[in-house]
Amino acid sequence: MSSELTGPGGAASPLDSIELRDGRETDAAAIEAVHFASREAVYRGRVFDWPPLGPDREGRIALWRAWLSSPEIEAVVAVDAGMIVGFCTVRRSMDDDARKETAEMPTLYVHPDHWRRGVGQALCSAGLDRALAMGCDELTLWVLEMNEEARRFYSAFGFTEEPATKVDEGTRERLVARRYHIALPVAP
Repeated sequence: MSSELTGPGGAASPLDSIELRDGRETDAAAIEAVHFASREAVYRGRVFDWPPLGPDREGRIALWRAWLSSPEIEAVVAVDAGMIVGFCTVRRSMDDDARKETAEMPTLYVHPDHWRRGVGQALCSAGLDRALAMGCDELTLWVLEMNEEARRFYSAFGFTEEPATKVDEGTRERLVARRYHIALPVAP
């Protein structure tokens, strides 16, 4: 998949140089770098266990390789000047209360140097397209309560906050995440 992005009426936009394509296993290191940089920009100094405990960088890259090689996960990357600057993943929802027609977007991250340039919107739209292609009629995602900027982004995109919450047991603070959903158009 490749996508050309332009502004209204075909005018130049900050996205002119961005290409969207399928994520590949060979993208694991670049995806890990974007993921780490984005999380660091949002959570450093706000979460006690940052950087996160667990695998070192090579271990995190190996985890991304496993995700990217899974047939159950769709990945889209945003590429600018040959470098991955953002990504999202989509799969069938893993929530206990999910219907089989519900997809989830477990990740959407953009490198901080590319924030507020439309990359997140392009990736989110691509995620919705992937969920539709999977035959789903709804897409959900989880956002930490403390990530107010991401919560505003998803609300502005059209997602609705649900009452459902879950706690991230992997941090000392026991961070709370909120679920958001968006209905997808059903084909006639």
